[in-house]
Amino acid sequence: MLSNGGSRLESQVYVPAVSQFRFTARGAAATGAPASYWLLLTFLFLVYANLPFILPATEVLRPAKVVAGAVLVMLLVETMLGRRTLTFAWPEGSLLVCFVGAAAFSCLTALWPHQAADSLSDLVKMALVYFFIANCANTERRLRGVMWTVVICGLIPAAGTLKNYLQGNLVEGRTAWLGIFANPNEVAYSLVILVPLALFLGTGLGLVPRLALLGISMVYIAAIFVTFSRGGLVGLAAVVALYAWRKRSVWLLALLIALAAGGLVLGGKYWSRGQDFSGLNGDVSFRQRLATSQAGLAMFIDHPLLGVGLGCSVIAWPLYAPKDLYSRGSLVTHNTVIQPLGETGILGVTFLLFVGFGIYYARKLALDASRRSMANLGAGLEIAVVGFAVCGLSGGYVLTWFPYILLGMVSSARRIQGEA
Repeated sequence: MLSNGGSRLESQVYVPAVSQFRFTARGAAATGAPASYWLLLTFLFLVYANLPFILPATEVLRPAKVVAGAVLVMLLVETMLGRRTLTFAWPEGSLLVCFVGAAAFSCLTALWPHQAADSLSDLVKMALVYFFIANCANTERRLRGVMWTVVICGLIPAAGTLKNYLQGNLVEGRTAWLGIFANPNEVAYSLVILVPLALFLGTGLGLVPRLALLGISMVYIAAIFVTFSRGGLVGLAAVVALYAWRKRSVWLLALLIALAAGGLVLGGKYWSRGQDFSGLNGDVSFRQRLATSQAGLAMFIDHPLLGVGLGCSVIAWPLYAPKDLYSRGSLVTHNTVIQPLGETGILGVTFLLFVGFGIYYARKLALDASRRSMANLGAGLEIAVVGFAVCGLSGGYVLTWFPYILLGMVSSARRIQGEA
């Protein structure tokens, strides 16, 4: 379901040392933010807003699909008019296309071809968002606009999750929101990756915007806590620790240690799941996660070329689940490293490389001292992608929007720096 533009002269710079596909040779300068950029921000809002779930009448209009189609049309029109050049970031763009191709091939031998085809359709939409961001956010100001949009829109699922918690709308003591945020673990991880973006966006700004971003981060953290997602809390600890290390502030480290201690005390008092982090060996939920990873590896061993079909690990689960493990239904592979291998075979490694290169290039941006403002954005993106990777160790998040949004911003930042 699924900022600001500025008035400034822009030029497209070609770096011959790095491969780049150009769909047009015309790179004429243009002033102002084009329509495709504003449509992109609208689409990102619709992803987070889940309008058809809040206002069911809007489902007839399919606003997210309409806006996504409009972004694609405007990108092509602007290219034909010479207002922009379309780039195909190397190697991330090629790796993503290869992964989409692997997913398409997996439909041929999938355990449930219809499910695989539906999952492929979702993956294509997510891949398009990556390319939209990489091409529309082609200046630092526009990239900041995209980051501000997702940070502000992240308040929607965070507020919805907190509202459900306060109203007692819990399932097994846990809470989430709706639509793509109906799973507590996915709510948690989608907010974890926004925390470093919010914190680094505030660098160099005045007191008021910094306080506003800090307040937004606190709302995120509160929402993550009430999901009672252990994977989300581990991911949050990782991104906050990386942020403190990057800032190299003794006071910040002391504050974080105090918050961590307070969180452990409160966690022990208010944790409402059947188990917390203790006694994991006897924890059914923990054992199920391990079992899905083991099953995912078994799927890959049995189907090494094409996997069981994109999105079909939940169908294959009964065939590979341990006989003595309690499970009320079929489970998807709870590991983002193993999931693409089990579902799309050996070519699923292209997804892992896609994420790995995203971390690598975000790190390079963060270390580039020639442009401090972009280095700060790179640091935020790097920690966010690391947070995704950490959360992905206990959840299968291949078919979610957020890695593609994050890595689209990384490719956009590379382009702005002249590296893509």
